[in-house]
Amino acid sequence: MAIDPFQAALIETWTLYGIGSLVIALRVFTRTRLVGLAGYQPDDYLIFFAWVCYTAMTVAAHIVGGTGDTSHLQDDVRVSLSPGAAAKFQKGSKWFMVGWYTYIGLIWTLKLNMLFLYRRLGNVTWIRRFILPMMIFAGMTGISIWILFATACRPFHKLWQILPDPGKYCAPQSPVFLTTVLVLNLVTDLCIVIMPIPIILPLNISIPQKIGLLVMFCAGIFIMVAAVLRVYFVLIEGQGQTAAIWSCREDIVAIVVAQATMMRPLFNARFWSKNTLTSQGSNSVSEVHEMSNQSASKGSRFVVRKKKEPYSTSVLDTKTNESEVAMMEGSGQTSNSTKTPSEMSETTERAMSRTSRHGYLVGVPMEVDLSNRKLADSWA
Repeated sequence: MAIDPFQAALIETWTLYGIGSLVIALRVFTRTRLVGLAGYQPDDYLIFFAWVCYTAMTVAAHIVGGTGDTSHLQDDVRVSLSPGAAAKFQKGSKWFMVGWYTYIGLIWTLKLNMLFLYRRLGNVTWIRRFILPMMIFAGMTGISIWILFATACRPFHKLWQILPDPGKYCAPQSPVFLTTVLVLNLVTDLCIVIMPIPIILPLNISIPQKIGLLVMFCAGIFIMVAAVLRVYFVLIEGQGQTAAIWSCREDIVAIVVAQATMMRPLFNARFWSKNTLTSQGSNSVSEVHEMSNQSASKGSRFVVRKKKEPYSTSVLDTKTNESEVAMMEGSGQTSNSTKTPSEMSETTERAMSRTSRHGYLVGVPMEVDLSNRKLADSWA
């Protein structure tokens, strides 16, 4: 027995939604187990907003698939519609706009999610200089698209108007919406795809590992292809339902690519050991250095807190401990065991001056290690 095309589309849509939601849930579980709620980073909070957008967008796709929208209605059809049929198309157009807003919220949040991930790849200075401007650019393009949706057709209710025909630019599938979203989507995706390549190529890892990393990060190319196909099916072929399916496929790939690295510890046996519980393995590890002052009645205590996760998602590892030891020893000068109390006090003051108000070390030279660490070790 053949399955109705609409039913087949619904099955695929909700199946993809289930897979995407499972991926997001596993990501949240992994991060919570590793660092605890107190160790959440901005991208850990953004993923909840992405999931809300993903849920609303899937619901909108379900409703629009059953009702249709006013985008491609001919004049003779508009005139002949009964009040009930007209109300159904109007409902579909309203939900189509909900889908537009939540689609942008999901995709652009995942872009920011990837950029936050790149910040964890290592202290490659020239790469890090591009991340913040790219975050600002991605955020501005997403907000500008939302503004476009709200202002391109005025008054706003014309987007679901039946009679008179408001024109093709006052329709949920407006060419202005489709082309603007496509161009900005491709530009931002291209930047995000290219950015990790200079980090991966110099790594001292095997060719298969390099290829695997490049395939994972460059899977964004499929997202770009899906975005192009979606616009093609709407503008050229006039097949809105096919375009909706490709939109769902684009979403699931974007979710998997953005969360794959954060889920990597799930496949490590150490992740499931008891010593990775957040109560014992928080992301903030305190190292207390006692510096006794022989001439004073009390010892001076210098507390250094460094950001440390049980499983690093970093591809590039840094020799943080060596840098901190060098700082504490005065960059290779006399050690604490041979210093006089006054010299030790001066060292303490210099070290404390380099700590930030949040308790983290700043201004410490970080040496990028590209030769001594395997990729598997950096993720272990």
